[in-house]
Amino acid sequence: MALVMAIGITTVLAIAGTTAIAYSTSNATHATQSRARQGTFSLAEAGMNNAMAVLNLPTNNAMKQDTLPKCTTNEMKYTAGGAARTSVSTWMQSTINGGTASWCGTYIAKDALWYVTSIGSQQNPIGPSAGSVARTLEATVTVVPKLRQPLSNPVWNYLYAGHTGSTCDQSLNNNISGSSRMYVAGNLCLSPNVQLAQSKVIVGGNLDISNNAAVGANTSLATRVETYVGGNCRYSVGSWVACSGDQDVNHVYSKLTNGATGVNHVAEVIAPPAADFAKWYENAIPGPAQGCTTASGSIPTFDGNYPTRDNSVPTVFDLTPSSSYTCRVGPGANTTLGAAMTASQTTLTVASATGFPTSSFSIRVDDEYMTVTGGFGTTTWTVTRGAHVSTATTHVISQTVNLVNDQTPTWDPPSTGELSWNAATKTLTVSGTIMIDGSAKVSNSAMNSYNGLATLYLSGTLRLTGSLCGKVSGSTCDTAGWNPDNEMLMIVANGNGGQVNPGDSIFMDNNNSYQGGLYGVNAVEFGNNASVDGPIVGSQIILANNLTTNSFPTINEVSSGMPSNQDVFAQPNPPQGFTG
Repeated sequence: MALVMAIGITTVLAIAGTTAIAYSTSNATHATQSRARQGTFSLAEAGMNNAMAVLNLPTNNAMKQDTLPKCTTNEMKYTAGGAARTSVSTWMQSTINGGTASWCGTYIAKDALWYVTSIGSQQNPIGPSAGSVARTLEATVTVVPKLRQPLSNPVWNYLYAGHTGSTCDQSLNNNISGSSRMYVAGNLCLSPNVQLAQSKVIVGGNLDISNNAAVGANTSLATRVETYVGGNCRYSVGSWVACSGDQDVNHVYSKLTNGATGVNHVAEVIAPPAADFAKWYENAIPGPAQGCTTASGSIPTFDGNYPTRDNSVPTVFDLTPSSSYTCRVGPGANTTLGAAMTASQTTLTVASATGFPTSSFSIRVDDEYMTVTGGFGTTTWTVTRGAHVSTATTHVISQTVNLVNDQTPTWDPPSTGELSWNAATKTLTVSGTIMIDGSAKVSNSAMNSYNGLATLYLSGTLRLTGSLCGKVSGSTCDTAGWNPDNEMLMIVANGNGGQVNPGDSIFMDNNNSYQGGLYGVNAVEFGNNASVDGPIVGSQIILANNLTTNSFPTINEVSSGMPSNQDVFAQPNPPQGFTG
């Protein structure tokens, strides 16, 4: 009896012990697996943070797919809690505490939006045969383009001739009327009878003045020109003298900033601008690496054999053709006015409301901003006029209506880049930094206008056989009303000859006008009776008869792709909509 009882008690104790051991082992395994899952979640978070660090790096362009490795279909996810379904070897990876954090992203250019995926993975604590423990996180990241920046190089407030090393690095053979600021890095030569009447002239080298030519006039202090000459000067093949102090005898009728007469012998040194064609070939939007996401009409061919930058587009693109076109990258919307507007009406009709928000938003028509407060989703809108310190004015039928961000102070469009033309109203809409691996022209003989802030890079040349202005008054550029901080099309040309004269990058035909910026790696040449309002940079500026240069306002802000300014691209917002 005692033996039977002992055996029974021993069996019960054995069962209880085994149960306790099994329970304890199960709890330990569960705790280990729980720690592993927490660890993989931390690794996945680390991967997401790494992806954001890459997108936020200022030297990276967060609006380009190759900034992060693209998530492909057969590399999307790990089997939950088990082994990886496929390899993520093409993703970015880092090893952290024996585990790995892998991440990738897919960029949707039309929405300026990233879909970012991150996977944290480590060895399953059960053993090698059980595979990996993994956790996947996904999030969306919107991108805000930086379309403008403060001016960092004062060169863009001058007519700038950068050539040095010749007896006459810059020659003026004909009169220049107007009062824009002029900078000559080397030696300046004035031909007979030239009367230079700019508001400010800086000559880094020598100033050689021929018979009956002069800088300024000695009629009064107001007609004298603020002049700086770093070298010597002479008049009518006379003796060279150090160009400082009173140089009236040499026909340099100058005044100093304090109002006294005389030439300043300490010439300001302004760094020559450098256009980074290689960088913008890869980063321009739209451009060779990123075409239009919204397109209609005959849009530009941006490249013929990407990724080789070699002026490969043979056909010269006409910026102002007889028919309309639209090329936009990223979000945004535009339509046209269904009827003309007076300066006082508070309703307008549009051709279409497609793409516009269904709650309060802001628009731009010509140079006026308006806030749409009613009529959402219809083609008749109620508006508040003269928003963003603009002036309510009249607008013609069919004029372009653009959606803008109502975020003061910039009120830029939501797109990452745009080049669009309204043939009915002769209006070009521009935004961002654009590049064509070829040449362009302005051919429409009418007075054409543009809206926006942008830089257009050309591997080839530019020819203007028509006029293009940031603000128009009747049949001329409105020099008094133009604000270059809000309306500035900078055209940067790298070519030489072809549609323009040999040695030129840019050529303007007789009797035309341009209001904006022009940059030529080679010479910038103007025909007879041409008019310019804005900065010009070239190895030389070649003038025919009677060029008019207007004294444009001091420029404080420029487009993101302006040569010699810091390259800026976009700002990613914090990730949203986490799943996983």
